[in-house]
Amino acid sequence: MQSRFFHFFISGEEKEVFPGACLWKLPLSGETTEESGITIGDYFSAARQFLLKNDVTLLKSGLEAVFNALVQMDQIHKIVVFLEKHGALYHPLKIQVDISESRTCSFVLNGAVSSAGLALIENEYGLISRMNQAYSKHYLPQVFGSDFIKTDKGKIGFFLGEWFDGYKEFHVTEDQGNRQIVIWESDGSGHYISETDALEIYQEISRILTYYYDLETFEQIFPWHHAAGDFIVRPAAGNLFVRLITVRGYAPLTDFSSGEADKKTHILPCLLFFFLNLTVRMRLDRLNGTGKTILLGKRVITATCDGFLKGLDEKSMAYDFGDLRSVFIEFFRQFNLEQIIGIMENILESGHSEPSEINLLEQDLEFHCKTLQLIFKNS
Repeated sequence: MQSRFFHFFISGEEKEVFPGACLWKLPLSGETTEESGITIGDYFSAARQFLLKNDVTLLKSGLEAVFNALVQMDQIHKIVVFLEKHGALYHPLKIQVDISESRTCSFVLNGAVSSAGLALIENEYGLISRMNQAYSKHYLPQVFGSDFIKTDKGKIGFFLGEWFDGYKEFHVTEDQGNRQIVIWESDGSGHYISETDALEIYQEISRILTYYYDLETFEQIFPWHHAAGDFIVRPAAGNLFVRLITVRGYAPLTDFSSGEADKKTHILPCLLFFFLNLTVRMRLDRLNGTGKTILLGKRVITATCDGFLKGLDEKSMAYDFGDLRSVFIEFFRQFNLEQIIGIMENILESGHSEPSEINLLEQDLEFHCKTLQLIFKNS
């Protein structure tokens, strides 16, 4: 396959970017950092090299998974590479592959150039692969391979994954003191959704995170954050579909033993810790994703509880622990307000939140815990 099959674009720019052009020579990050030696052109070239390796084996694997049929190299007519955005650790590329005039398929190529991003990318690829094998429902993208490309300016890491077509980031936005939820388009525009619809998103995120929580090992997806765009949403036919695009970590957050003799003793305490941490994390976002830290309102607490309990209903069918919803509600009701606040304070002191987040949560902690008690009293 020749390089002429490749075409490069930057989101927000109408014209194709060619080698030697001004945009091709710009620093990838757009600012002076440890990665500033790598240009947009270097990054595009490394992505092309990654996709061409071993006769485009990884790309063919992705196409065959999507179309459920063998794909030959001569069927690939064009590959269009879009530089979508710059994250804290990754610089995601959208890879659009045309295999006929009417058949097109898109992938995400996550790439990293910083030391922190390179350290994460191989681990994340392994985590997503493992979880897709372990769980029957897939809210994470399929992944098709990872590798590192050596350049004269440093190493660039990539992994190829499924592109969730039609899914967008969402964040809280503010206009003249009024907060709403906006779903962002790739060109920077967005449309607002009602609070009722937004609550469905938070409920579904809560259910998905509970689905991936392992009752027996206490492993959970963490860290995650709304501001990072970890969850994306697709409105369709009156419904809202949610997916998770990243797994930066999957491990227990507690020191409880997971040994066989201690397992049943610690299942409910660990589940309580997971749940309480979930309720506070769900309320945190940044205005427009990058602005000041904000705390979402009371109705998000209720939506989080609803999603969590729905997740427990699903787990009741997979684990031999009885009706988990009823068991957990009864367990939660054993704690008074002071005890719940104490556990919450320990969660805030665990170091998983930034100072600005902790300040907001501490100011609202008693209200948050009283709301939880009221919800479970009426459950």
